[in-house]
Amino acid sequence: MHRLTRHLLSPVRRAWRRASRRHGSEHGAVAALFAVMVSTGVIITMGALVIDVGQIALERQELQTGADTASWSIATKCIAKPADCTMAKQSVVAQDYANRNTKDGSADAQICISSLSAQCTAWNSPAACPATTITGGTSVEVRTSTRTGASTLLPPAFAGAMSGSASTGVTAGACGRVAWGPPGLTKVLALGFSMCDWKRMTQNGTTFYGPLSPLLSQLGLYSVLGLPAPTASAESAIPAVLPASILGLPLPSCTSPFDLTEPRGWVWLANNDLSPPDANCEISLKVGDRPRSQLLSGLTQGIACAGRLQAQLASRQPVLVPIFDDIAPLISLTPTYRIAGFAPFVFTGYTALIPGLLSGVGSLLNGGVAGLLQSVLCGTSQCILGYFTKTLVPVDIPSFGTGPNFGATVIGRTG
Repeated sequence: MHRLTRHLLSPVRRAWRRASRRHGSEHGAVAALFAVMVSTGVIITMGALVIDVGQIALERQELQTGADTASWSIATKCIAKPADCTMAKQSVVAQDYANRNTKDGSADAQICISSLSAQCTAWNSPAACPATTITGGTSVEVRTSTRTGASTLLPPAFAGAMSGSASTGVTAGACGRVAWGPPGLTKVLALGFSMCDWKRMTQNGTTFYGPLSPLLSQLGLYSVLGLPAPTASAESAIPAVLPASILGLPLPSCTSPFDLTEPRGWVWLANNDLSPPDANCEISLKVGDRPRSQLLSGLTQGIACAGRLQAQLASRQPVLVPIFDDIAPLISLTPTYRIAGFAPFVFTGYTALIPGLLSGVGSLLNGGVAGLLQSVLCGTSQCILGYFTKTLVPVDIPSFGTGPNFGATVIGRTG
């Protein structure tokens, strides 16, 4: 039995010895190959290439950071102060961000602002922003590229010397693009305000205020916009659109008692088919839409939306409201109101929106209603008290509307 076992195991042992010899010979071949590569400099050259590729990748990352931060900063500066949104001023901003985001403090930067495209020059950077399907709004594109001293090339650190190549280096580049503008189709509070009152209260779009408390100043990027805190003088009383206007007899303009061509006041709005707003007292609108209002909307929607107004007063946060610039037809119990845009509005109080049913809420700024305006305008018409502000809302995929910007701005990266 013992001899039989040895006989059966002998082929296995022979196969094991052959495998061991082969494995040893492969180790020897690898060692020999490694020795040849070291002696000829191949390993060192490969290491140098890895270092140089890593250096290029790091350069591109730094350039990308500079392009991204520069484009976002320029966009917010243009929003906060449009007068400073020039190629000359914002090119300095781009160059500063490009330099500060590279380890050697040196990079090239170019910009192109879409509204000033005639002033844009040919790009020097080898990198372009990806194509975008976003339309509308204004955009700024920033391209950064390598700058090492007087050269625009990133020289090879090791590979050129090790390989004997005459390469002088490569130019790396990056691109960042940010767009901003008024919102497109949006869901807003079903409470429209006239463009005439917006112009009057904002000094034709030049005067805005931040929120009522320091905590809210951190919301909506108010600190970026640099808006001052509101004072009692910022508040204004806006009377409701009276039945006379609904019947086609316009009230005097909010800026001139003799101008009967421009509508004024606030009004509850319904959808064009007269279906009411949703449970949150909101409707979906875009610039150019013509929602309707009914003669008794102050009674019906006034009661339904009273809770929403109370919530806005309690939160002291801006809410997006539609701005209208036309009422038509002249004779109608359900006229349409042409939407010109959207504005952020802060409620600070109201007089009796429904006489005898809903009492007024005193001003948050004055402790009462605005005296003179209240006595002149709000004695025969319900008034809303408040002021217009600015908001800046970052979004992943911005959708821009047309027409003027009434203070509501969306901003997003598009490249």
